[in-house]
Amino acid sequence: MLSTGIEGLDAVIGGGIPEGHIVTVFGAYGTGKTTFALHFIHEGLKNGEKCIFISLDEDERSIMDTAKGFGMDFEQYSENIEIIKLDPVAVKESMDKVKNDLLSAIKQMGAKRLVIDTVSILEGLFDEKDRWLALSHLRDIIKKSEVTAIFTSEADKYSQTTSKYGILEYVSDGAIALKYIRKSEIEEPILALEVVKMRRVKHSRKLTPYMITDTGIRVLEGAELF
Repeated sequence: MLSTGIEGLDAVIGGGIPEGHIVTVFGAYGTGKTTFALHFIHEGLKNGEKCIFISLDEDERSIMDTAKGFGMDFEQYSENIEIIKLDPVAVKESMDKVKNDLLSAIKQMGAKRLVIDTVSILEGLFDEKDRWLALSHLRDIIKKSEVTAIFTSEADKYSQTTSKYGILEYVSDGAIALKYIRKSEIEEPILALEVVKMRRVKHSRKLTPYMITDTGIRVLEGAELF
């Protein structure tokens, strides 16, 4: 099991993420998807593990600054982390090359943890049939590399328990939904997570509240929503 590095979360998901798993973390804007991914990478770096962070949105400096803002100083672990900014359009146009290069990079570096943030940007460039094929091939490459991976994705517009295109849950071993929960329209929403799926792990299915603080995400295990 690999720890997520998020206070209170490992207990909710049955002790951590099994090695070799791919877990999709999805939610609306502002629910902490990238912060979740940064925790996962930072925990690996603290343990001396090699890590790769692939961004389809932000550049390396922005990612480093965001992490540092939560007290996660990636710069001190520069020898163990590779941050890669990819152009989604270029990825689509040369998917085979990207898959081969990714496998080679993971193997060459000896990476134990991988993040791809955010996969929904890439998904949006494909039609339905090609989207499934592209994600399936990406999953197969990651599985072959034996790295443990986090995918981040937007949630579906109408359902907070489904990723934007409803595919990532099927190509992943685990899925965690980050949600806004409202008691009423006039009250401030509460952040809560739901472990939708986690293969080979006995986990809680209860909605669990969490907070995003100055030091990142803190899961309030055992707390009631209202």
